[in-house]
Amino acid sequence: MKDKKWILYMLAGWATLVVSLFLAALSGDVAEQWFGLSRNSQSFVKGFVMSGLVVPIIFYLYQHVYRMAGDKPETPVYSWKRLNHFITGILLAIALASLGFIIAGLQGWIVIEKWHAPDQWFVALLINLLFAFFYEALPEELGLRGMLYDVLRHRFAAWLSVLLQTLLFVSVTVAVAQIQALVGLAPGVSINIFYILLIACFGICLQLLRLWTGSLWASIGFHLAYLEIMRFVVSPYQYRVPPIITFRESEPGVGALLSISMMIIGGIILSLVILGVKRLIQKRGVIRNLKT
Repeated sequence: MKDKKWILYMLAGWATLVVSLFLAALSGDVAEQWFGLSRNSQSFVKGFVMSGLVVPIIFYLYQHVYRMAGDKPETPVYSWKRLNHFITGILLAIALASLGFIIAGLQGWIVIEKWHAPDQWFVALLINLLFAFFYEALPEELGLRGMLYDVLRHRFAAWLSVLLQTLLFVSVTVAVAQIQALVGLAPGVSINIFYILLIACFGICLQLLRLWTGSLWASIGFHLAYLEIMRFVVSPYQYRVPPIITFRESEPGVGALLSISMMIIGGIILSLVILGVKRLIQKRGVIRNLKT
């Protein structure tokens, strides 16, 4: 039974995310139908429910995972001491998205027509930033790229743990959509092969970010910046405010495709390069120590 504990912790973490995400989405519908709350108020209710359930449960499970592994790190990946990498994740997403727009502009695929003043979109972005942090970035990263990855890493090699975590990430989204459909609610996302490939690559990118920075805050920062770039630059007008920039595309969707690819695929490639360099440096250090 002791050898099977990791399976129980994995299932407990996965179930926590699925149930919490379903209840959080449901709370938004209830808040609207029963209390007539505005869209922003619904978002805060959903964020409160999601983080309010996931964060304490995952922290509780994490302590058992540490006991199973027989060691608790002096500075865990979620420690406030690693908070500086929150900025690392945000800046990396912004830099990669900007590079995508620069390349698209140079190739003539998009033409930036106007930069809108912050007073037109800043308040909406700030509100969505808080919602996205508590509803998506914080609980998902803590549960998936944090605890569930560490449970898997206890049993498997790093590369396999990354892939298995990605499958769990995809299965959480699919499971919640299926539960919503079963109880007669509209699924929060449209499940198709493109969406599954997108979130699978996104999950790999976020996990690799955690690995080379050693901080879960890097994944949280990148996740958050990605969402806001998508909502206020790439696919705007969902929040009834002007986007940060208005641009014209040579072909519909080319701007979105390039920016998404640059952030996710670029993030994966960059992370693999950094991890490879770090591993090479470590090997050389070991060899040098052996020679001396």
